Amino acid sequence: MLNNNSHQSISHLPTITAHATQWARQAGQIAMRYFKNVSLSYKADNSLLTQADTEIEQFLVEQIRATYPRHGLLCEEGSRRQADSDSPYVWVIDPLDGTTAFAQGLPGWGIAIGLLYDGQPIFGLFYMPLLNDLTYSSLPLQIGGGTGIYCNEEFLQPTLLSRWHRKSFLAVTAGAHHDFNINLSLTRALGSVGSSLVYTARGAATAALIPKAYLWDLVAGGIILNRVGGELRYLSGKPVNYQAMLNGSITPEPIIASHPDLFAELQKAIQPRTKEKIIDSFITDHLPWAMGQWSMINGH
Repeated sequence: MLNNNSHQSISHLPTITAHATQWARQAGQIAMRYFKNVSLSYKADNSLLTQADTEIEQFLVEQIRATYPRHGLLCEEGSRRQADSDSPYVWVIDPLDGTTAFAQGLPGWGIAIGLLYDGQPIFGLFYMPLLNDLTYSSLPLQIGGGTGIYCNEEFLQPTLLSRWHRKSFLAVTAGAHHDFNINLSLTRALGSVGSSLVYTARGAATAALIPKAYLWDLVAGGIILNRVGGELRYLSGKPVNYQAMLNGSITPEPIIASHPDLFAELQKAIQPRTKEKIIDSFITDHLPWAMGQWSMINGH
């Protein structure tokens, strides 16, 4: 929550919004130069890194430092700067959310730009250059904003779904069914955390499951979802604490992103799979086939 003195401090947020949307589109041009022309490398955690990640982050960092020199910075690829002692702002950047989808020539990747004020998100933007699709949050109520989000400059009325229906789907990661038992009829892997959160906020997905994430994965999409009445909660039911991740730590448990009315239903439907359960499932799935092969080899 913004404190009582926040109105004056965030009165220039409309200018921040204008800057961020312009920077995102310029960063998108960098991304498109490398799309389907990617040189890959791997980071220490075995995740992919491309030259597009590096160049986009460098571009955004340069813009923020030149325009808002007292603001803090936290970026996925390592750029970091503490805010001045009297500045409550920290920009949180994922230069290329969905690097794997990007490297494989698939859609769903994007550029995520978020802004924290006193450790809480106040602005978020997610831009998918391949689709020319720009979604960003409305302004805080304290400066005359409203509840909602903008898509390609058009204000969208709240579209977040509060009920599960026949065509509802859960946005997931590609490996979700390996790590979770998901008792829901439809799931889709959309390519990135940002796109999962944005499409949930826009009512395309009904909810999203995020197995693990860092602050830069969550801030932009999280505030976009929040502006239409959604929330991020850990699978245990605890609310996500953004401030606790300012040190660059990973989330302590999986996250469900949804309308509050859906959380209890989703919490029951999504259960992490232990190593023992994964082994049991593998045996159940493959033992009949293996026994059949054995019988054929032995002439039975």
